[in-house]
Order: sequence, then structure tokens, then C-alpha cells
Amino acid sequence: MNRTTKSILGVTLLEIMLVLAIAAMVIVMSVRYYQTATSSEQVNTVMEQIQSIAAAADSLAQGSGSYVTAAIATGTISPLLPNNGLTLPWGTTIGFGGVTATSYQITVTSTPANECPLIKAKITANSHFTSTTACAAGATTDIVISYTSTT
Repeated sequence: MNRTTKSILGVTLLEIMLVLAIAAMVIVMSVRYYQTATSSEQVNTVMEQIQSIAAAADSLAQGSGSYVTAAIATGTISPLLPNNGLTLPWGTTIGFGGVTATSYQITVTSTPANECPLIKAKITANSHFTSTTACAAGATTDIVISYTSTT
């Protein structure tokens, strides 16, 4: 009995390589999507924390009309925030400084390089917040955000 090559069933090396290439592309795209989604979620969490801090500071200063009189600091703000309100998604903490009667500074410490520009872009959307910190390429950055009250 003589068999021809047409009757042999199987998969060629070219077909296997094509399937592996497609699978590799799907995996790479899904990993990049996951990283982008995680980064976006962390930035949104940081912005929620900053807005919560601003609301708590405004609440404390409401009675006296001054952030200095209200003694805006970590110890006075943290009881007004939800659990871990001063702990950033990447494990560092938010700091305070430069308190004046109408303004104060929030420091977002050790911000990852890929999230720094996103946070700075969201900060500029609110007229109360300003930041002159430059994001370092490939390194973590401490973003100093100034909050100025309009009243």
C-alpha cells in the first residue's frame, strides 16, 4: 500500500509559528492594557485622596478662616479621612507643609514615573491646585501641590 503526501494529516511548522505569534500578540496587548488600567486606577485614587484632604482642610479652617489657626497638619487631617487616607497606592504617604492663612502644600511622595504626568494633568484641571514639580523620566518624583483657597 502506497501513501501519498496528500493523505498525511498534521500541522506544519509554519502553522504552529503563526498560532504562537498571534497568541504572543494577544498576551502582550492584554498585559499593556492591564498596566494602563492599573496606573489609571492608582491616579484616580490619589486624586480622590487629594480632594478629600482639601475638603477636610477647608472644613477645619471654616471656623477660623485660616489654615494656620486650624493647624493643618498630618495629625489634624488624618482623623477626618477614610482609612489609609494618607497612604498612597504605591505604599508611601502624603505629606503637608508650607501652611499659610490661605494656602498649604501637599506632597505626593515617590510618584512612579508613568503616573506623575497623569497626576499633574488632573491637578491642572482644578483652579485651586498648582504644581511646578517636573516629572523625572524613569524615576520616582515627589510632586509638591499647592492648594490656595479662594475665600
